[in-house]
Amino acid sequence: MSNSNPNPKTRFKKGKSGNPNGKPKGSFSLTTKVKEFLMENAADGETYGDKLKKAAVLRAISKSDVLMKEIWERSDGKVPTELTGANGQPIQIQISEAIAKKNGLTPDTK
Repeated sequence: MSNSNPNPKTRFKKGKSGNPNGKPKGSFSLTTKVKEFLMENAADGETYGDKLKKAAVLRAISKSDVLMKEIWERSDGKVPTELTGANGQPIQIQISEAIAKKNGLTPDTK
């Protein structure tokens, strides 16, 4: 695949999305299909989601299962990790003056 733009730094315009329309409507989504399946009822009337929940809890009790963590995170999203400094204070990040100038940033004048 060739890039017709010889300067990759100008390939995308600042503030303009490279994919303004997003994913086309009706595109296949494995996540959506799995969620739909989990809402379906099995022959005994219980949803497959309820069956998975029970199996996951029983497995978690008997074993440590990395796969279950992966499934959960992909279904519901990862639990956010809050980054804080000492005693819950905000983290302060300092950058050099050269980097600030290169990126068009002005120094903090506090």
